[in-house]
Amino acid sequence: MAKQAQKVDETLCLIAQAQAEYQAIVKEVRGYCQKARALRQQADELRRSGSTDPQVAAEISKLLEQADYYNHLADQKDGHPRLEMLRRIDSLEREASGLRDTVQHNENVLARQQIELDKRNEKLC
Repeated sequence: MAKQAQKVDETLCLIAQAQAEYQAIVKEVRGYCQKARALRQQADELRRSGSTDPQVAAEISKLLEQADYYNHLADQKDGHPRLEMLRRIDSLEREASGLRDTVQHNENVLARQQIELDKRNEKLC
């Protein structure tokens, strides 16, 4: 019984760990998106300046390339790793639920057995 309760606790710990990893991925994706957005805004500000300087045009192009790079990183992280983490969390939650059910069942059986034992002891006395 104690082993099962310990297994439930271990599984709950793994769930918390997986959720923390998922949140880290989400935070990383948001960071990439914010960087891309900031770079696009800088490029827009330079465009609105109306400058015809070739260096400004090169800078705009560079900013947009960097923004695309960060969008690409966000897409990579937002896809497969995030989905895998969600699957892992779901699997662990199902495992924990099954273990909780088993522990509850075993506690009920133990309680019934204890009641039967108490009744037998009363009859003997």
